[in-house]
Amino acid sequence: MKLRIQLLFILGLITSAFAGNTGKVTGIIKDLGTNEPLVGVNVVIEGTKQGSVANFDGYYVILNVPPGKYDISASALGYNKKTVTGVIVSIDQTSTIDFQLQSEIIDLKQEVVVVATRPLVQRDQTAKTAVVGGDDIKALPVTEIGQVLSLQGGMVDGKLRGGRSGEVAYWIDGVPVTDAYNGGQIVEVNKSIVQELQLISGAFNAEYGQAMSGIVNIATKEGSQQFSGGIGAYIGQYVISSEKTYRKTADGKRDSLTADLMPGNDKFTPTAIRNIEANLSGPILGEDVTFFVNGRYIYFDGYLKGFNRFNPNNVAFTDSVGKFHLNRDSSGIGDSSIVPMNNSERYYGQGKLTFRLSSLMKLTGNYIYDYTKSRPDFNDNREYLYNPKGLGNDYNYSQTFIFQLSHTLNQTTFYTIGGSLFKKDSKHYLYENIHDPRYVNPQLRQRQDSYSFFTGGTDMNYFSRSTTTGLIKVDISNQFDEMNLFKAGIEIRRHELEYDQMNIQPIQDQLAFNASKDDPFITTQIPDLSTTNHNYYLHTPYELSGYIQDKMEFKNIIVNIGIRYDFFEPDGRLLADPTDPNIYNPIKPSNRFADANNNGIQDAGEDTLRYADRAKYWYKKASAKAKISPRLGISFPITERGIVHFSYGHFYQVPRFERLYENPDFKIGLGTGNQGVIGNADLQPEQTINAELGIQQQLTDDISIDLTTYIRDIRGLTGTQGDEIIIFGGASKYSKFTNSDFGFVKGIILTATKRFSEGLTATADYTFQIARGTASDPGQAREAIRGGAQPDIQLTPLGWDQRHTLNTSIAYSGSNWGLSGIGQFGSGTPYTPRKSQDVSTLLTNSEIKPNFFKVDLQSYYQFNLDVLKLVFFARVFNLFDFRNETRVFDDTGRAGFTIDEANAQKANPTQRVNTLDQWFANPANYSEPRRIEFGMNLEF
Repeated sequence: MKLRIQLLFILGLITSAFAGNTGKVTGIIKDLGTNEPLVGVNVVIEGTKQGSVANFDGYYVILNVPPGKYDISASALGYNKKTVTGVIVSIDQTSTIDFQLQSEIIDLKQEVVVVATRPLVQRDQTAKTAVVGGDDIKALPVTEIGQVLSLQGGMVDGKLRGGRSGEVAYWIDGVPVTDAYNGGQIVEVNKSIVQELQLISGAFNAEYGQAMSGIVNIATKEGSQQFSGGIGAYIGQYVISSEKTYRKTADGKRDSLTADLMPGNDKFTPTAIRNIEANLSGPILGEDVTFFVNGRYIYFDGYLKGFNRFNPNNVAFTDSVGKFHLNRDSSGIGDSSIVPMNNSERYYGQGKLTFRLSSLMKLTGNYIYDYTKSRPDFNDNREYLYNPKGLGNDYNYSQTFIFQLSHTLNQTTFYTIGGSLFKKDSKHYLYENIHDPRYVNPQLRQRQDSYSFFTGGTDMNYFSRSTTTGLIKVDISNQFDEMNLFKAGIEIRRHELEYDQMNIQPIQDQLAFNASKDDPFITTQIPDLSTTNHNYYLHTPYELSGYIQDKMEFKNIIVNIGIRYDFFEPDGRLLADPTDPNIYNPIKPSNRFADANNNGIQDAGEDTLRYADRAKYWYKKASAKAKISPRLGISFPITERGIVHFSYGHFYQVPRFERLYENPDFKIGLGTGNQGVIGNADLQPEQTINAELGIQQQLTDDISIDLTTYIRDIRGLTGTQGDEIIIFGGASKYSKFTNSDFGFVKGIILTATKRFSEGLTATADYTFQIARGTASDPGQAREAIRGGAQPDIQLTPLGWDQRHTLNTSIAYSGSNWGLSGIGQFGSGTPYTPRKSQDVSTLLTNSEIKPNFFKVDLQSYYQFNLDVLKLVFFARVFNLFDFRNETRVFDDTGRAGFTIDEANAQKANPTQRVNTLDQWFANPANYSEPRRIEFGMNLEF
């Protein structure tokens, strides 16, 4: 009954709308001589079947125009045809093209051709939006879409406008494709398939949901009417200043004992990075069916290296007379080769078909396949530095199918039906077969000294997570009159989330291990679900949403106003009695046996309760959630070249599924103190209230500035600030995720743009931001409690509170060559020091790391060979090879020096595996060093 009510409510919202992957072209047509409106003029987008006819006021509108560059013509009987070339249409924006037609009597039937100049100030932009076209991306020294996003204003340290990770929603071709498990992308879109990329960081319209910080909206390329394509490849390697690869001593000098931070990078091996990519576009069976296909393979060797000093089966032990042996036999000795520790390999394929079923109907289908094999985080697994073969790999597979049917009912109304089905599988394992005979006893995976790396052992963690989401959305759009574009739509998402994580165990007979004689190889077994070594769940939550909005475009004001409704059914369970959480190992007598007389003792005749008995009352169902979000955006044109815009909105987002279902069986240890954290399927949607005020002004024909100020009031974030839950008996406690964290962000973005003219284009984005909150991570409060500290319950700097961020890009294009560069500067981000001289000072993120600076460069030279173009290019990332300190020691605030090393040296510890200097020298504390790539493209 509840579901039926929700559906009826959403269906009642529908009046009109379109999905956010097309734009609009509009304008007024007048007689050049009389300045009177012309009726009945035909306006056509050349090369398409889209067009319109001017009404009695000379007004025309063309809706549902895919982003791109077009030639638009206007013609009428008795008037010369006029064509405006190079008209750029962007997602959710209006391109205004006015025509003044000249009588044929005056001009002898000559067609007039005018080159369009896109205004640098978009009059209908009511929220801060960065628009990057496919050609712009191609001109920059970038290889991935993430690098393009990092250049945009408001993007600070990988977070948008001070939000946490996972607060940005990703859309492809008008359909959301965000991974609900962790808020990331389902698929990493290849940059060469992008027609247009938008980053909406202001208060975005009601049609966009399940995001609090912003929207990344990507429109992919469609097939062309003529065959075109290309193939390209590049290779590369890190080229590092040799002196910079070594860690310095405390006095800044290097001696023979200082550790090599980045071994294996001193020789230039061009094929350490290798990429090959191809694409093809054209018609099939005539111009009504077109295709675009793209494929890519890339191997990335990485700059973090390990040493294959020990094989996983190596046994280090102390014999009966007290002598230590690094190897029990020669089979455990590695070949000492240098092995990559952050390498990755990726296969990518994409195909898009476009069917023009008629002049009024179009169907598109887009399939994307993405496979990546990579190493897990280096800092979490650095103990494998001398035993790299013992560490498992991360595997990510995703398949995404997107379709959209667009049907124009008349000149002012059309609807779209869109949908997607995507599946992402994430796995981690050393050997795919859990019972692989190469696994060794877990006791080999241990440190021999206080500061030593592993001398053997295998990664026993086996993880598998599959997220499948099916989505259907219907949108309708109606240009009610010249001023009002009504939009509305509904959306249904169904998720299936399967999670399986275990620590592989040896069989019972092999749990004990005698290092001097026992076989290191084991027979493995899958731990029982009743133990803490195995967790599994399968959930099928679903979401319903609907919105309605109106875009009002008057002469002196443009208003976007809308409202959104979201409903979420979590398909989760909660504990009926939180004081006795573990159904497999209950504590309360009444949960262990039928305690009829309530004396806490199992008397004769009181049966022992089984799992099935407890399961009948142990859990209760999590409740469904619903939220309503109002949105408002206003743009005031103040001059012909300037506007003031304001936007405000409420934004809700379902917490990440990983937080809802974490520790699904609520297995908590029975030691003293805080024993763990459990998920909470009853978490409320997280909320932020966003507001911004900005001004855009075009200063010259090719230069503009944009100044935007913003504030964000963030509430109900997932955290562990709540009181600890005391387990029956009082000795043990645990934490639960709640909506306890909050924050406040304020900032200013200043953008200066010089569009392409005389071969030069440039952009500069400066962001000043203050991001404060109660916690940077949901588990921060629990970790503080476990460490014996009290969590902060007031606003402190968040981990990405980078006050000053400056991104610049510049590109010059000659007749057959070009050069482009990117410069990035960031002031230091906070870290929490170990102690402070002022005992009254809050320690959390009270100190600042060093500044960050990087320069990237790209150049190309093009040969024109009739219909072919041969392009040679070279790229250099981190041109000056700066060692940016991204992680620091909490006692010194530096990446390469800690007093702990000197203190450890005074204690004279045994160093039988590695030196103290090697232990404390961590290359992952620094940003990526200089990287050089060069290659060629063949295009036609």
